Amino acid sequence: MKILHIINDLSNNGGAQRFLVDLVVKHKPHYEVKILVLHNDNDFEGVLKENGVSCYYWSSLSLKEKWNILRWPDLIHSHLFPSIYVALLAIGKKRVQTEHNTTNRRRDYPAFKFMEYLMYQRHERTICITNKVKEELVKFLPRYKDRYDVIYNGVDLKRFSREAKSYSQVQQDGPINIGMAGRLHGYKDHPTLIRAIANLPEKYHLHLAGDGDKKEELQALAVQLQCDHRVHWHGVISDVPTFLSKLDVYVQSSIIEGFGLAAVEAMAEGLPVFGSNVPGLDEVIGNDTYLFELGNEKQLANKIELICGDAAHYELATSYFVERCHSFTLEQFRESYYKAYDELYASK
Repeated sequence: MKILHIINDLSNNGGAQRFLVDLVVKHKPHYEVKILVLHNDNDFEGVLKENGVSCYYWSSLSLKEKWNILRWPDLIHSHLFPSIYVALLAIGKKRVQTEHNTTNRRRDYPAFKFMEYLMYQRHERTICITNKVKEELVKFLPRYKDRYDVIYNGVDLKRFSREAKSYSQVQQDGPINIGMAGRLHGYKDHPTLIRAIANLPEKYHLHLAGDGDKKEELQALAVQLQCDHRVHWHGVISDVPTFLSKLDVYVQSSIIEGFGLAAVEAMAEGLPVFGSNVPGLDEVIGNDTYLFELGNEKQLANKIELICGDAAHYELATSYFVERCHSFTLEQFRESYYKAYDELYASK
């Protein structure tokens, strides 16, 4: 079977991009996989080439080459806006898309609602990354609910320690290292996390991995709150396990978070994990004890201080999350997607 994935870019600064790379590497021999990238941004070219996956860049292709690449596959799998609309140009092809978020701004504008309707109509299968994502999609467009499925994202657990971090490793005299990995943009809620650090004693330090258009604004907030000396900016990182191994607590602070792949990676590294109580992420965390109200920096600060100040609370959390991460394995994730491809291909 020939499968073409379409995505905006392949920067390692985004969760959907890592999702796609994890899906296509080590694919079975009877699948031929190519990726069409809308922008010339590819941090994974080496690993993709090693796994026999060719990448094509939309802006570098002639009109004839664009036509040929869209005519090549048996099945097209699109990710993110506007890639999901580019997939509509492949007339007569089976189409799958992954719904990565519980909502998007396009649903709020009448002009886009028709385009969204058309897009879901033209995709034979929409795969949602959590049950909450599917619930929100059914509310928005119930007409095609029979085409919506749920497949959880997966993490390559072998890259991480999978051992609960011991409380004895938390330096009570400081620094106590809190961290988050994620793009610095509007869907993430870094301001609440920075405010939480400002509410915590001096020994608490925040480590942020990622880059984005909100960086200067967030740096200014840290200065305003007089905690900038305790907020460390790591930029885009390639070695996630090493970054996580140096933390004592992980926080996924988000306004919209369809799944929270970075949170699962932190679980696999044996860390206590806190997350915003928002659809999708709450499902992945799976325990209200480790959720905090969106925008409530005082509640988050209190939860961090409680867990870092008590061995029993800390080790209960680390044990829980090491067990929890096994619900989201890369093997289950891949197997489920390729099964969906096979079913759709056989339905011709």
